[in-house]
Amino acid sequence: GSSRGVRVCSAQCNAAEGSGAMAALTGFPYGVVEAIAEHLGLLDVLPFGATSLEMHWIAAKTAGDAANYAFNGVLPAAYLRLGPREPPDWLKFLMALQPRCLVRGNRKVWPDQTRPLPFVLDTTGPWFVEFKLAAAGAPNGTPTIGLIDAGCPDTTSGEGGRHWPGDLSRRGTERFAISLAPYDGTVLAARPGSPTRCRARLRWEKIGDEQRKWNDPMSCGFLIENRKLKFFRDGGGGAWHSGETVCEDLPKQVSPCMFMSSYVGFALVQYVCLWNSLPETCPHCDANFQGFAEPWDSWN
Repeated sequence: GSSRGVRVCSAQCNAAEGSGAMAALTGFPYGVVEAIAEHLGLLDVLPFGATSLEMHWIAAKTAGDAANYAFNGVLPAAYLRLGPREPPDWLKFLMALQPRCLVRGNRKVWPDQTRPLPFVLDTTGPWFVEFKLAAAGAPNGTPTIGLIDAGCPDTTSGEGGRHWPGDLSRRGTERFAISLAPYDGTVLAARPGSPTRCRARLRWEKIGDEQRKWNDPMSCGFLIENRKLKFFRDGGGGAWHSGETVCEDLPKQVSPCMFMSSYVGFALVQYVCLWNSLPETCPHCDANFQGFAEPWDSWN
């Protein structure tokens, strides 16, 4: 079925509008109000906190419990802050999962980098991480999307936010990393303890030409389930298709990332949303995209 589940990207809460109605509940016994709050959605319960101190504590507890239940398997980044203060758990989830632009602009030389999203995922899943990506005027390929072992050392803060120097999916490191170039289905991977990298290409037709002056953003993403990884993209007209399973033994926790290496030209990579189900595909058409056009091979 179509993706429905964990999607806090577009959710909004109008506390001012809801607080008037919630104020009428202040006369009810504490246990009654708490029971009502527990049956509301995460964002619906927040207007409670604007009515009184007692309601604030009910709302905070209920929102925290709801967030921990809804986002079980998601770990927001520890560096998320509201100024000098550490936000409550429910707000950390909303901050971490909001849509964000990882890179946008046109440069003659982009720094090689691995830029993570501000959350970690348990690879039991299921989780589908959705992106939009565009490349243009780019003679050296495209940015890529993928993930790294969440056990990587801390990121470096710098221009554009937190990142690791270099494309970790293109060089041997102490941590697993894998990425996809969605235009042509090239997959790159680096495994711990291996000085060589691996490369394969999915059985996908090439879509677009990154060397053109402009390409519309493409929807793409990946599914994590039972420690397995499968990439997806929009093949046109909103019709998603998947590719072959590219990994069957993911680390227990991973960080979704955007990667760049020797990149020149216009780049746009946006994180769109986290789902707890895969996008809708045509089972008959999707079978045509399974397998590899080029199998895994070492790449120095």
